[in-house]
Amino acid sequence: MDQSSAPVPRTTVSRIQDMIRTGELRPGELLPSQRAFAERLNVSRGSLREALSVLETIGVLRTEPRRGTFVADPHSAFDSGRWRFQRRYSPPEVYQFRFVVEGYAVKLATLRATDRDVTSLRRNLERFKQAAQQEDLAGSSRLDFEFHRQIMRLSGNRMFAAVHGTYGAVMLESQRLPLHRREQLWEPVIEHENVLRAMEKRDPDGALYFMHVHIMRAAGRVGIELTDRVG
Repeated sequence: MDQSSAPVPRTTVSRIQDMIRTGELRPGELLPSQRAFAERLNVSRGSLREALSVLETIGVLRTEPRRGTFVADPHSAFDSGRWRFQRRYSPPEVYQFRFVVEGYAVKLATLRATDRDVTSLRRNLERFKQAAQQEDLAGSSRLDFEFHRQIMRLSGNRMFAAVHGTYGAVMLESQRLPLHRREQLWEPVIEHENVLRAMEKRDPDGALYFMHVHIMRAAGRVGIELTDRVG
């Protein structure tokens, strides 16, 4: 999809990221009021709010009560206060759930997926690579989410697919969190590649292993340690 045909909030996310990348907006800088910023970008305030929400979730921006929204320090540590679902589930709980369910789901998917299904996952991965190369954080998190959603569907377990759909916002947020460190954007691409190669080889145990590695490393990128050992 070219930039001109992308939804306005997504293109607004990209434009703000470009402003930060080029130094037009600097770490620690207070953003203009939403009204002024929307006029500057020539977008609606609704589109701007949605873009700001995405950028705050992935750690590019931070909001301080009664002070406003600031450009975040890209080298700052993960702040659990950015996690919107804190009152319902902690980030470690979500990653633990994903480790168990998505590991088994990819094993089933490897056994059931057709060549056409695997080709679809390969196309997703190629788009994921492009988004990472362009430092498109919103696009990266969306494609990451879609890769996992497809695997849950391909497992053939309707409960897995339904749960992933019902809690899609939580899952997506867990995939946005690791993106706050730009220097690590390529890591999940490599991890997806390993999962997909195992699927292409029809190696269910290999796919499970690489999915477990991927989710453990994703958790590690936000400072959460997972282990597959008990005791």
